[in-house]
Formats: sequence, structure tokens, C-alpha cells
Amino acid sequence: MQETTLCYIETHGKYLMMLRNRKPHDPNRDKWIGVGGKLEKGESAELCAIREIREETGLNVLDLTPRGIVHFNSDVWENELMYLFTVTKFEGDITDCDEGELRWIDKSEIFNLNLWDGDRIFLKYLIDDAPPFDMTLNYSGERLRECIVDGRELELLDIYKEDGTPAGYVAERSFAHQNALWHATAHIWVIRSNGRGGHEVLLQLRSARKKLHPAKYDVSCAGHIDAGEDILVGAVRELKEELGISVIPQDLKFITTMKSVEDLETDGEWYHDREHCNIFIYRSDVLREDMKLQESEVDGVIWVDLDECARSVSNESNDEFPNCINPVELGIISQLIR
Repeated sequence: MQETTLCYIETHGKYLMMLRNRKPHDPNRDKWIGVGGKLEKGESAELCAIREIREETGLNVLDLTPRGIVHFNSDVWENELMYLFTVTKFEGDITDCDEGELRWIDKSEIFNLNLWDGDRIFLKYLIDDAPPFDMTLNYSGERLRECIVDGRELELLDIYKEDGTPAGYVAERSFAHQNALWHATAHIWVIRSNGRGGHEVLLQLRSARKKLHPAKYDVSCAGHIDAGEDILVGAVRELKEELGISVIPQDLKFITTMKSVEDLETDGEWYHDREHCNIFIYRSDVLREDMKLQESEVDGVIWVDLDECARSVSNESNDEFPNCINPVELGIISQLIR
């Protein structure tokens, strides 16, 4: 395992970034990264960072702030123990670098660059001025498959374009919502006959502890599709996690994929949801006592007559039936099973 440094030099709301485009066999070829390199024998991380900045940029460092340690594990390249630093005081003029093109990039534009998926995560930590952290990034090729920060695994999502085609990278869940990035979800509607020629739908009562739509009725089961996860497999997983209902993929009937857009402000923060929502139906007479509800997500469940549910959801006043159900989605379900 090699030890390296990676430094982000900052001024006037910009980071000095390098487009690695001058070495043909560079693992970082065509990626934008900070400035850094390998530790020499007997060299400390701090001295390496100062030396690499001087060699690659011509700048002399006047301050150097440790920001974190990143364990980069790959099935293709040599693993790295990487020391992250930021610099806000320096002197000198930028010189040409034989490893790549140097350019000042506004922080607001950083995430539009071609970055490593893991870099998107730790750059957000740097920009948000987070305290020093310990991060593990596990890659398969150029695909980030796992990120662990201070012992906590982050939820990674595949990012899509608005038309549903893959954008080609993954992002941490909260980052996706903060930046209105399109991602995939699964909605599973549990339906049963009411014995009178009609149907009932199982609704979950969202936990009162949730930041979004607390203590409101919602679709039977819903959740994000993890990065690299098949959508149907994700739907099966969500049913098990949220309601304790075990099914096999063949038990679920795929209905359609619809786009869902929602912008909410909660606790002074904006939440921008952009979902490619994959809708499924599961027909079952499952009893409440046979379910195991996920305490962090669900406070309860109820069976509701489908027609009555549709009337309540279409009512603009939700005082008697607080819910966050999409009436268009519910309409699709209602029409389909008549």
C-alpha cells in the first residue's frame, strides 16, 4: 500500500484543481483532482504535501490544515492511504505542471467536473468545513461500491439523467437530495380483495421522527434503490426491511416508471427530490401480526378501502387523513385493478 497526499488550495471561494491529462498511463487520466503525490522514504505527510505543491504548482505553502484520512481500496490499482489537506495561505505564482492542467474552479462548479465518485463525497465534507474524518472508499474499477465515514456506511445511489438514462456516477443520498439529482426508487402497493367486489390497500404511517412528511400515511412501502442494485431486487429488499414481508421477485408485478418531483424546506434546509419511481403491486392478505415494522421508518399500518383512499387523497384538505400520497400514482393503481 502506498501513502499519498492530496491538497486543495483555496482562494476567493475557489479550489485549485488539476485536470490529469498529460500522462498516458495515469490512473487519474481525464479526472479532476487536487494537488499531491507519494510520500518519499522518511518523509512526513505534511512535508510531502508542501513539497508536492511546490513542485506541481510553484506555490509556497504558508499554512497547511489536515482535513482527513482516506483509505482508497481498489481491485485494479494499488491501495492508498491518502492524507487530505487544505491550504488557504500561500505565496508565489502558478507555474506549468507536467502532470496536468491547473485551473481555479469555483466551489459551486466543482461537482460539474469529471471527478472520482469518492472525491465528490470528501470534497463535500471539505466545502462544508466538516471536522477531520476517516473515510474508506472501496472501488470496483472506477465504480465506487462502498463508502464508510468514521465507521458509518453511507447510502450510495446511482445517478440518472432526467430522461432516465444513467449519468455514469454515484452520489451519497443526502447529496443527491441537496442537489436535485435524479435517482431510482421503488414503490410497492400491497393490495387485497375487500370481499365485496372491491379492493383494500395497505398504507404505512410514516414515523413521527422522520424529517420529511412525519406522521403521514403513505404508499405501503417505498425506498431508494442502492447503487448497483437491480430495481426488482431493491423492491423485494424494501418490503422486507420496512414491513417484514418476505417475497420473491415473481410475487411483484411491475406497473410503470413515473417521474416524481418535490421541493421541500425543513429545518431551514431544502430537500429536492427527483425520482424515477418504479411502481409495483403485491397482492396479499398479509395480517398486521405477521409484519415486523421498521421502527425508524414506520409507526403503523392500516388497511383502507381503495376507493375511499382515492377520495381522501384527492381532497385538498388532509386534516382528517394526513397523507403524502401522490394522487396520480394512486389513480394509476385504482384504474389498473378495477
